Amino acid sequence: MFSVFAYTSIAALTAAVFMPETNMSYKRRLSIIFRRTGFLREYRDLYGNLKQGLPKYLGETTAGNYAEYSYSIPLGNVLSESLEKAIVEAFDVPVKVYAEGGRLYVRFYNENLPENISYAKVPNRGGYVVPIGKSLDGWLFHNFDKTPHMTVAGATRQGKTVFLKNVLTYLSERHGEDIRFYMIDLKGGLEFGRYAKLPQVVEVASDASEAAEVFTKLRQQMNETMAYFRDNGYTNIVNTPIKQRTFIIIDEAAQLTPEPFMDDEEKKLMQYCQWCMAEITRIAGALGWRLIHATQYPTADSLPRAVKQNADAKMAFRLPTELASRVAIDENGAEYLPNPGRGIYRTVDRQIVQVPYLSDEEMAKRLKLTKRSVITWGELGERRDDRVRTNEVPTENDRDIIEFE
Repeated sequence: MFSVFAYTSIAALTAAVFMPETNMSYKRRLSIIFRRTGFLREYRDLYGNLKQGLPKYLGETTAGNYAEYSYSIPLGNVLSESLEKAIVEAFDVPVKVYAEGGRLYVRFYNENLPENISYAKVPNRGGYVVPIGKSLDGWLFHNFDKTPHMTVAGATRQGKTVFLKNVLTYLSERHGEDIRFYMIDLKGGLEFGRYAKLPQVVEVASDASEAAEVFTKLRQQMNETMAYFRDNGYTNIVNTPIKQRTFIIIDEAAQLTPEPFMDDEEKKLMQYCQWCMAEITRIAGALGWRLIHATQYPTADSLPRAVKQNADAKMAFRLPTELASRVAIDENGAEYLPNPGRGIYRTVDRQIVQVPYLSDEEMAKRLKLTKRSVITWGELGERRDDRVRTNEVPTENDRDIIEFE
């Protein structure tokens, strides 16, 4: 009863909303969608009768690659998932829908995201940031000093491991002396084992037993670091002179999920690993630890609740089902991503990006260039198998030097 247009059937109305005529203006199509979805404001006419009308149109903004329409959000309404979906699916151009400050914004782009972007095109940024990818609004970066932990999900060959390699390469190129990596590569070490001798990589674990050993060492380091922070009155590494950051990257984390067919000892091992992951995300972010939890198919078992709750950054590549998408990023959409490397990055907001492609050959070439000759991690522990282990947080006065060939 809210429509101002007369249609002979519901099917005709639906067609007008979701498959509008090409010569219909964006503004008119949006008006139809608002009426069809009940996104309306209430007002009283001259006779005091309560009426419903379209949300107030506030204007149009144009830029180089988009036109944006803004509306006031009627009292009692919100930008719902169904409204966003109705708007996005009604147009044959890329559309971004978002709400901010009591206003609804609908942005229409005049270009599509490319299906492939070279890592060589990634801009240089300072700080402990990594490129998430390129969106229609430009390059998007994640700052690990602001949001320490991240979950990553994606089906086989959809871009998850390439993204992890971007993280390793970008940080190593820019922070070679201040970064440590613990790689838990549960593909048997096939993806990251080749980088075990890089000076930034402390250890590579290739199965659950090795992962448990790494977590045990990390727990010890966390306790020592926490005592160091207490002694020096530190509460967050960001507000200290300490430059070192420790990244724990777990690829195929579902391999650490206890299964019914396992014996008790194996289950306990898996549960211990999951508890350690949760402990890192709960308390170690302020100490300089950053955990990236990656899995092919996220479930409530393979993505522990404590890890998900404490990892405020979420990245999803294409997933097989809506359920998997909701587990990964708390909403659907990842099941519809069109090509490898296309992802949804979510913190408070949601961004669709194309992750830059980095080949193994280019990665190896770049990391050779960043092999450093000195490290300043403070009092260093033993050096074994060309890997450096340290149990102490560095200070400004540390000048320990180890030569690498």
